[in-house]
Amino acid sequence: MRDRHSALFCTAIAMLAGGVAGAIATTAVGDWKPPLLVVLLLLTAVLGDRWEVESASGIRVVGSFPAFVLAAVLLGPAPAAAIGAATMLIERGAETPLRRLLNVANYTVFPLLTGLAIDAVQRKAALEPDTSLYALLIAGAFMAASLLNFTIAGLFQRALDGRPFLSHFKATYAPLFSCFLVNAILTAGLAFTYTQSGLIAMALAVVVLFVYLHLQRQLLTAQATAERLARVQFGVICAMVDTVNARDRMTARHSAAVARYAQRIARASGCTAEEQDLVHTAGLLHDVGKLNFTDAIFANRMLSDDEWQQVRLHPEQGAEIVARLDGHQEVAAIIRAHHERIDGKGYPLGLSGAEIPWLARMISIADTYDVMTARDSYRVPVSPEDAIAELRHVAGSQLDSELVETFVMYVLADETVAFRHGDEADFLAELDLERRVREYANLAPRPSLVSVDGG
Repeated sequence: MRDRHSALFCTAIAMLAGGVAGAIATTAVGDWKPPLLVVLLLLTAVLGDRWEVESASGIRVVGSFPAFVLAAVLLGPAPAAAIGAATMLIERGAETPLRRLLNVANYTVFPLLTGLAIDAVQRKAALEPDTSLYALLIAGAFMAASLLNFTIAGLFQRALDGRPFLSHFKATYAPLFSCFLVNAILTAGLAFTYTQSGLIAMALAVVVLFVYLHLQRQLLTAQATAERLARVQFGVICAMVDTVNARDRMTARHSAAVARYAQRIARASGCTAEEQDLVHTAGLLHDVGKLNFTDAIFANRMLSDDEWQQVRLHPEQGAEIVARLDGHQEVAAIIRAHHERIDGKGYPLGLSGAEIPWLARMISIADTYDVMTARDSYRVPVSPEDAIAELRHVAGSQLDSELVETFVMYVLADETVAFRHGDEADFLAELDLERRVREYANLAPRPSLVSVDGG
């Protein structure tokens, strides 16, 4: 670890030295005029860097990026590099001297390279500031600079903790991409304001920018809170399933298998992606109500009348648990009805025929088939052929006839269905917790910039 940090330290020093040398070599007196613009952009960058919030995933999001790009466009490579370096030198977020050095090196180099690229394009194209092509140049420079910043930060992060670059990139840059597009347009608008109306108008526009950043900060804070809440709530549900599984070893695997079977039935039946996700989630959580079972019920013996009544309550109790998750009321309704029968002899409500939710009927089929064929079931497993024969035998009384045929003809007949017997189904893999947390929290793209501190 010490050798890795030493090598990273030397790399950052070399990178910073190269950036400083490049800035000195390319600077001109005119780049630093007007001085008030330099001061305004430096203040914007420093205040924007302090205008930060940390997402639930640990990414540090700040609002200084427009100032760096504006410096590269309106002043030049050297002032942009100087403003970037100065901002990182006085930032509060760096945890260690090495991280501060990495940030200073990064924020010296990427503004410098952005400014050099803009100068090169301008020398060739000689774009007028009031043209759409000039605005496009600024927006493009913003996107390129953001990509370069994230690339450098990601490579540094890989060297620090070994995190794969692509996973870091997907976790940081990808969710921010659409927001960067918006900020790129805003930055182009700020540059246009300055070229057309001068420094005072630019200063007023910067005030508007900070109002925008404040609103986005509030949004991001709310989203991070929602994500943390989602993680806690899903964690509690997972803990409940684990608790049931500890008492009944088949529950987690069975739930995963039912979820996968039911999702395939929904897909084969022409359900929308949203409906497929609903039935998949319901399959994962359909037996969470077993948490209330006594040990005697799990003991695989003949049930007493009281114990049988407890069994008949688990769909309702499971639905009540899941309904406490915001946005999961439809999932709860499916869970509540997954032991109903077409002939009305099911439980807990005695629904029949079309009264039973369509997706709940899919859960019933998947549940029945997996219990019959799984090797860890409470009963002696039967062959897939015998299980299919039994499904068809109870079709029209216990199960939906049309959906049974869909399951047999389009799901079980598919030789690519690796989980045909359900024995390899994995609950955590099916849960895909990260995706569910993000969807539950309804995370929107986040604003501005990520430094090495955010990891």
